[in-house]
Amino acid sequence: MTAQVFQNAACNWRCWYCFVPFNLLSADERRSAWLRPEDLVARYAAESNRARVLDLSGGSPDLVPEWIPWMMEALSKAGVATETYLWSDDNLSTNYLWDELTGAQLDTLRNYRTYGRVGCFKGFDEESFVFNTSAAASDFGRQFEIMRSLLDLGIDVYAYVTLTTASPDNIPARIGGFVDRLQELDVNLPLRTVPLEIQMFSPVSPRMDDTRRLAMNLQHRGVAAWNAEIARRYTATLRERLVAEVPLESAGVVWGQCSGGRRGGGFAALARGAHLG
Repeated sequence: MTAQVFQNAACNWRCWYCFVPFNLLSADERRSAWLRPEDLVARYAAESNRARVLDLSGGSPDLVPEWIPWMMEALSKAGVATETYLWSDDNLSTNYLWDELTGAQLDTLRNYRTYGRVGCFKGFDEESFVFNTSAAASDFGRQFEIMRSLLDLGIDVYAYVTLTTASPDNIPARIGGFVDRLQELDVNLPLRTVPLEIQMFSPVSPRMDDTRRLAMNLQHRGVAAWNAEIARRYTATLRERLVAEVPLESAGVVWGQCSGGRRGGGFAALARGAHLG
């Protein structure tokens, strides 16, 4: 599967492992351009062999919360909404979605059938979060509050987590605590959460030091602990389901079912080449 990626050229964090050069994250007009959603969709729709997935990434797309509903409207006007899965990234750092969008715009997000949103947890406890982002420790807990709000919104939600840490101490117990907190949001949210492997992309290399090299090794212990927690908490039948078909029970909305009610099957159907119109 291929995806067309449009990036917001700004981010409020500077994660040391980010694959984007930091000078492209500062909203620098010398390295970016102002474009309307209609312009982006026109370029996308004009591609002769366009990707089925359109990814709004960054930087941090949630710094411009209007971008998502504007893109939904532009895709619909261009006649490509039902054949395009719209995906957006969220670093779980702001409440702009609720502070700045109108009720009508939030309804657009809720009712747009082929949309999914992923929130990235930048670590699995306060220590790893601060190490990864250099942000305040309190922002780690805030990520869960924002994810709770996204689940309550009733959209198709997924999560990423980065398992890099500077400390080798008690990694299995710390991972277990993180999975506990995910399950407090939704019992099945860990099955919709993907640990991201941190790799040595070109922009990352100049930022490396001994501690960060250690962290890249320790992430594999984290993955082993994560897999053990998932195996301990869920049946094999549930673990074998595609991530888009794992049901979420938050806010009375069951996502991931194959039929009936509101569902998060848009991504799964597009992945199989099904027509959603």
